[in-house]
Amino acid sequence: MAAAQPLIRSAQLQDIERLTDVLTNSFYDCSGWRYWVYPFIRFGIQEDLKQRLKAQSPRYACLMAVPPTERPAIAGTVEASLRQPWPWQGDRHVYVSNLAVAEGFRRQGIATALLQSCEQLARQWHIYELRLHVMEDNVAAQALYRKAGFKVCQTEDTPASWIGLQARRLLLHKPLTPPAPWP
Repeated sequence: MAAAQPLIRSAQLQDIERLTDVLTNSFYDCSGWRYWVYPFIRFGIQEDLKQRLKAQSPRYACLMAVPPTERPAIAGTVEASLRQPWPWQGDRHVYVSNLAVAEGFRRQGIATALLQSCEQLARQWHIYELRLHVMEDNVAAQALYRKAGFKVCQTEDTPASWIGLQARRLLLHKPLTPPAPWP
């Protein structure tokens, strides 16, 4: 029997605390000496997210997955924004960022459901390409994105990656099929 699908909905300002917990716990380790800087990292994430939600841009969405059995919990989150680069930089696309799934909800299809919601959102915006970044050493995330149909289109080096302090970033993309034209 298949697991019940999460409810995917737009995040609201009242969700900030729980969203911040999911993002901070997913992307940052608070053990050892990091314990002392963790509150500052969490505060920064919370304030950044609050500003994006308050802006209420029609070209931005923060989605969250609510598990079917534990409604007050947030199983995962993702952000999507419409990017309109300069003409020499390529086509418009939806940029996917901050995909995070709470530890107790991983490997249950939450990330896949959030990515599918980003695809639906892109189609609503009449945009037919998704892009995202992933670190080269994040093998699990790369496998998820590959399974979802993303392919590497660029490898990005930084000064930190040149000297081995950080992995390179991979830019992935997924073209979406536009609707068929009217006959």
